[in-house]
Amino acid sequence: VRKQWYQRRVRDHTKVQNSINKRPVVPFVQYWMRVLPPRKNTPANTVMFECSFQMNKAEIKDYLTELYKLDVVSVATEVVDGERFKIMIPDVGEKTHTNPHKKIAYVTLKDVDFKYPGTGPVDKTEELTLTESDSSES
Repeated sequence: VRKQWYQRRVRDHTKVQNSINKRPVVPFVQYWMRVLPPRKNTPANTVMFECSFQMNKAEIKDYLTELYKLDVVSVATEVVDGERFKIMIPDVGEKTHTNPHKKIAYVTLKDVDFKYPGTGPVDKTEELTLTESDSSES
């Protein structure tokens, strides 16, 4: 029963046009994900993402396969409590503050070669040539 419910839900997301105003439907509007740096003991084909709390494992897999064309093997999720710390306020005393909680998804990919954004070598010559050409045009 659950599988049929999920298939029906996926079918609803793939509608091409909205029947009321005939505009294309954009999937995954309320969802967001960001890549986290790898931890020390994570395997090479596992990538960590911070995602919105509304996403479940099936929606995370659909999000990555449809938007980024990644071959996802499995998804595991974890909710991490926010960091707690104490603040001393004059004339009031000590107050405890908690940072927001996070939902982390551990995504296992079929390919081992996942390139993290911004981790490759930076080519400084491209930046220099762009700045020199911009300054010479002025």
